Parts: sequence; C-alpha cells; structure tokens
Amino acid sequence: MNTEEKEISKAFELVKFVWDNEKTGSLILLNPLLQEALKLAISMQLKFDKNDFISMFKKYSGLYWFGKNTNGKGMGEMFYSLACEVRNTSAAQSYEAFYDFKPFITPKGNRLHKRSSLSHKDRRYRVTGFDFETKKIHFVSYELSDWNEKGKMELHSFDNKEWNEVRKEFKE
Repeated sequence: MNTEEKEISKAFELVKFVWDNEKTGSLILLNPLLQEALKLAISMQLKFDKNDFISMFKKYSGLYWFGKNTNGKGMGEMFYSLACEVRNTSAAQSYEAFYDFKPFITPKGNRLHKRSSLSHKDRRYRVTGFDFETKKIHFVSYELSDWNEKGKMELHSFDNKEWNEVRKEFKE
C-alpha cells in the first residue's frame, strides 16, 4: 500500500466493493445495492471511521441512494436507526458526524432514533425524526392506553440541551 493512501474501514471497503464491481452500468440497479451494502455493514457490526458517511455520500453519489428522510429534512436516517437498533456505535457516530449533531441519549444510555419509544407519566412518546438544521428531535405522544394511536396526539421537539434536562423523567 502506498504510504500516502489512508487505510479504509471495513464498512467503507464493502460499499466500495459494490461500487467497483457492479457490472450493468445502471444506477437504477446500483443504488439499491449500495443501500443494502451499507445496511449489511451496519448490521454486521463492521467498524466505521468517523467520516465514512461523509466520504461515502460524496464519493459514491449518496444523494441518489441514501434516501430522503420522511420529514424532508436530511438523508439516510434509516441507516442511523439501524445503527442504533443493532448498537453499532461506530456507525452511529459516523452518521452523527455526517450531520454534525450530538446524539439524544435515553436514561438507560441508548441513542434515540426514528421509531424509538419512551413513556412519561400518562403518555407514550415515539420519535418521528430529526431536524438537522435546528438540531432538534421530534416526538409524537399519545395516552398510554391508546395503542392504536387513534386518539388525541401531541407533538413535541427538543434540542439536546432541553432533552438532557427532561430525559430522566422518561422510561424506556
């Protein structure tokens, strides 16, 4: 290896392998393969470097395969959710560096992500997403007894400072 070349992480190597070896020349076929390769790297607990999400996005046209977040404010949130669910900390940290945001941590020390659920007093809270411009996390809440989520809902958002002040009151 050339001394000027930086060693790449196994996660980056897997995505690079897919990019370099796709033979059809079709982005319609390549994009979902890149998405699946990145999800596989996360699920396999492959190590990510801090800037891997930034580098993959730039080098491998992430605009086309990272996926738009449902709130329209950012990309690739599905990768962050998966990283948090399978507890691949290096992948979560790389995604956090991608958007330059601090994680929102639960009372038990887990990272909040889209679909995370918590309870507080008489309400159940579910994370609906993040706003990376304002650095806020968004929740929807329902009464604890409303399992079908058909009743009155309330919307909530917190920045990291606000979340850290109230998070001890929540239960996982």
